[in-house]
Amino acid sequence: MKPLLKIVETQQNRAFQVMKVHEPHFFPSWHFHPECELMLVQQGTGIRFVGDSIERFAPGDLVFFGSNIPHLYRSDEEYYQKKEGLLSQATVIYFKENFLGDAFLQLPDAAPVKKLLSQARQGMKLSGHTRQQVSRLMLHLVGQRDGMDRIVDLLRILNVMAGARDYELLSSTAFTTYVNADDCERINKVYQFIIDNYARTPSLEEVAGQACMSPTAFCRYFKSRTNKTYIQFLNEVKIGNACKLLIDNRLSVSQVCFQTGFNHFNHFNNQFKKITGLTPGQYQQKYIAALPEAV
Repeated sequence: MKPLLKIVETQQNRAFQVMKVHEPHFFPSWHFHPECELMLVQQGTGIRFVGDSIERFAPGDLVFFGSNIPHLYRSDEEYYQKKEGLLSQATVIYFKENFLGDAFLQLPDAAPVKKLLSQARQGMKLSGHTRQQVSRLMLHLVGQRDGMDRIVDLLRILNVMAGARDYELLSSTAFTTYVNADDCERINKVYQFIIDNYARTPSLEEVAGQACMSPTAFCRYFKSRTNKTYIQFLNEVKIGNACKLLIDNRLSVSQVCFQTGFNHFNHFNNQFKKITGLTPGQYQQKYIAALPEAV
């Protein structure tokens, strides 16, 4: 798959842009843009990459991306096979930090929103009551025709998120955002190669070849851009896919271990608990019980 750099530009005559996604799969490219983005997944599953965070997503997943935080939604493999009945749907709102003018964020009353926009540069996953409230407001905004009503709805959304406590910042503060198109395309190519081949554990030499680098140079480059070593990233991709298989509940834990490229059961268990904080069995029970309902 050819790597793509997605650049979003809000229309000059609009305060912000709303996009309805209704596709076989989500955006298959690691990308960034200066606009803030609020994305509500309504249908579809896969792995979400935000900065140096790797997590599964499912219907009801709601994330607020601040300016220029690289991210990628990789749908599960069956979505690329265009199986009947499988769709990826989402509502996405894009807006610039200064969509109400540069002076707005300097007002004392806007201080909570200014703080929110700063925090969101790490990616902000909303949960609980805030997730439900913001999801409803987003869907109400989509149904509005009047421009001022839509702006008021967006301000309500920002106000709710600014006062929220039930959220998680996804990317670590150690992650350094880069906004270089060549870098983004190179990392995108590497990511896609690893995601497509993780189960066979590609060698460092193979992965470095995707970036046209020597293994030593690639190790330095990859760590500086992702805040992870290649092995850390590979194991997180493997565990992310293991989580899907556990939720599907069609394979035993030992079968999941070997299908995701781990050669030793103890190593799989150790990595799973290190990355998720739970054993495979605990994760399976907790995640299924906590799955948000589709909006």
